Amino acid sequence: MAALNHLAPFNRIYGRGGRDYQNVPLGDVNADQDSRHPSAAGLGFFNIDYEHSTRRPVSPRSPESARHFSQSTTQQNTPGLSAGFPSPDWVSSHRTSYNGTQGSQYSLLSPDRHQHVDCPTSGDILVKPWSGITIFVLFLSVYTFCFSGVFLGIALAKPRWGRRIGADGLSYSTATLLSALFSKTVELSFVAVLVATIGQILSRRAIAKKPINRTGISIAEMTMRSWILQPGLIFTHGSALKYAGPTLIGALVLVATFAATFYTTAAEALTSPKLKFGPWEKRVMYGMVDTVFANATFLTEACETPIQGDADAGGTCLQIDYAGQAYHNFQSYLANWTAARDAGDSDSRVEIHSRPKPVSLVWDNTTCVGQWITPSGENVTNDSANGRLVQNVTVAMPHANLIRAARHPDNKIAQPEELAGQGEYYVIGSIPAPAINVLCVGMSTEEVEPLIYDPNNTVPHSASSTVVDDIFGFGDFFNDGAAPAPLFPHLPIVYNTVNNNSLEWGPAAVYLLGTPPDDLNTSDHILCSIKVMQYPHCTTKYHAAESGGELTVHCDDDPENTRPYSETIRDAPSGIWDSNWEDIGSEWLKANALSHGISDGNASIARIITQMTPRHNGDQTVLNPDLPSIGEALAVLAGSTAIMSSFHAPFNHTDRPAGPPSQETFPASVRYKDYASGGSEDWQGIFYVILFVVFLINLFALVYLFIHLCTDGQVTDYTEPQNLFALAVMSPPSQSLSGSCGAGPTGTAYGKRWRVDMQSSGMSHTAQHPHFYMRCTEDVRDEGEGTGTDYMQTSTNVRRHWKRKSRVKSMHDMDGNSGAMSPAIEQYRRLAG
Repeated sequence: MAALNHLAPFNRIYGRGGRDYQNVPLGDVNADQDSRHPSAAGLGFFNIDYEHSTRRPVSPRSPESARHFSQSTTQQNTPGLSAGFPSPDWVSSHRTSYNGTQGSQYSLLSPDRHQHVDCPTSGDILVKPWSGITIFVLFLSVYTFCFSGVFLGIALAKPRWGRRIGADGLSYSTATLLSALFSKTVELSFVAVLVATIGQILSRRAIAKKPINRTGISIAEMTMRSWILQPGLIFTHGSALKYAGPTLIGALVLVATFAATFYTTAAEALTSPKLKFGPWEKRVMYGMVDTVFANATFLTEACETPIQGDADAGGTCLQIDYAGQAYHNFQSYLANWTAARDAGDSDSRVEIHSRPKPVSLVWDNTTCVGQWITPSGENVTNDSANGRLVQNVTVAMPHANLIRAARHPDNKIAQPEELAGQGEYYVIGSIPAPAINVLCVGMSTEEVEPLIYDPNNTVPHSASSTVVDDIFGFGDFFNDGAAPAPLFPHLPIVYNTVNNNSLEWGPAAVYLLGTPPDDLNTSDHILCSIKVMQYPHCTTKYHAAESGGELTVHCDDDPENTRPYSETIRDAPSGIWDSNWEDIGSEWLKANALSHGISDGNASIARIITQMTPRHNGDQTVLNPDLPSIGEALAVLAGSTAIMSSFHAPFNHTDRPAGPPSQETFPASVRYKDYASGGSEDWQGIFYVILFVVFLINLFALVYLFIHLCTDGQVTDYTEPQNLFALAVMSPPSQSLSGSCGAGPTGTAYGKRWRVDMQSSGMSHTAQHPHFYMRCTEDVRDEGEGTGTDYMQTSTNVRRHWKRKSRVKSMHDMDGNSGAMSPAIEQYRRLAG
């Protein structure tokens, strides 16, 4: 009992949560021994009975205190202890009391385990506005707010970067690196600002005095900064989540933590540049025009050959070009037919639209695909009448100058090679399409005789009247402009063909006379006319990729005929055959050995096409579902000439005056793949929530920090581990955390609310700054508000005066003025409200 009696002076410190936090002398330890406290209410002090002294505490430096101490003592920095200790001599004389059955309970009071130190604060708890740290925090807040807004704006706008990323701008790797770098800095600054904002909110709430039911912070709320920095703790510390999660600030932190965790992922998905197609854009496109349509002279001069000085070098080169392209296209066409036949379903190939389409090749990497059309409403075989075979075939080919226009720099379409081989685009041009018409009519030997002349005699201008004048429209070319009937110098033998040589410029068609084999059960001979026009009811479409390009044409009722030239130019004519092409067609026939029948040359190409003559026994002619017809074969062979004729030609149906190359325009629709921001998949739209949340929280944090940091200043963040530790070890123990000193808080301890109190009473002239410590709000309610602190006794008018002050003093303002009130007191009172 003697030892317990000597501990009576500490009851003012530890009794009821240690509200009175003054230096207490030992005094008369036997005074008022009948007043006892049943237990100590705090951390580190166990349930022991000790004497409760009612003696008024005396400063340890007073003479009265000196009479009871063997050495002077100061404020004690034991857990919760801010008073003097017994002298070592006194402790030595009562050593047995410490070594008894309750020695472990008293061991915290052992003088050799503690140091006697002063605990007044040495720094400001409220940093003045516009200090270095405040400016930096505000800068981070402005930075993360602005750039999170930029990322959100980019995600919503989905801008296309065009040539700014690619060969003429930033490389793709640099662009993605910058995007990832800035998104990461936004994430890091967002986390930093969020931690600072939560720290300011909780620290101010911990200091605030009113309203009492809304002040203080819980241990669960103190752990929220760890959620932001280490999101995995949310799942491993469920007890804290139970108490902090349902609160408004807890829910805010949970949402912010989730957003911060996935922000870089969201930014990468929605803002990082990636190759993708944009929407269709209607625009006016530019293209270079070098000559008129089907200019044989221009093609001759433009043909690339190393032979110089030969007058026929260009013509010879052009014939090689005619033959090479025609044979290549025809071979591909036959291969397509073979594949279609092997695939079966021959019944579907009776109609012309279901049969393999004509193909051509440009630049060895662009496939041109034509379309079978019937501009006059005729079918391939419906004109067969009166016992005669009549086959009328028309094929439209795409306008090849669209390829050159797509690469024109003024159109600013990124080419595949400019985007590391990943670029791709579509261009739909409202331009006329060159169309090739092949009209083949079966004739007997007697009917053909008027078309044969003796080459040893003078060649007549045209043949006399024939039985097929009405079908071909033969007439007097000089008087009425009708096409003259062709003349042939030789009647070809079986499997051979001959062509006519027109003597005048003007007729638009070239003619071919062939003799099919006898076993086909068809006409003795077949006469075919071949002519070209520009067809206005078509849309030309170009698709380019690194693997190659495809140029297609879509006419009449084709669903993809979305921008026909006839809708752009309402008065565009149809059925006007181009006389310029006749010069090209004549050379094309000779280059492909279709005229070798004049000497019975038995050319292979002639043998093949004559075998394709449809069977005819006097009734309706039916297309062979497993074999192309002679009209189709000739159209495919001539398809390359239509491509060559349009490759440098205008984008309209009019003639172009002679002169140097010029730039023309035409309406088009463009859809291209380039680097653009935005999600590449529909499901990625969920990431917009992340960007919105980060932006809104940044806005809230910016407004909050500006309001509080620019008016009051920055409060010491008591949720930071180092600040919280220093505050905790300087605080009195509390029964609210009983049992938590070993394994940490559990259960309802997470929900207990704590606040920061200040002790300034009884300060000596050498210790002018207050002591700050934490107390559980339950202890405050048990003792009654106002016990143990000198703040709440301050008048309301004075507190209002503190709130109105424009500037808070700092510790630096006390230099040379030892008698002034500590700035920390004013700072605390201003925050407490």
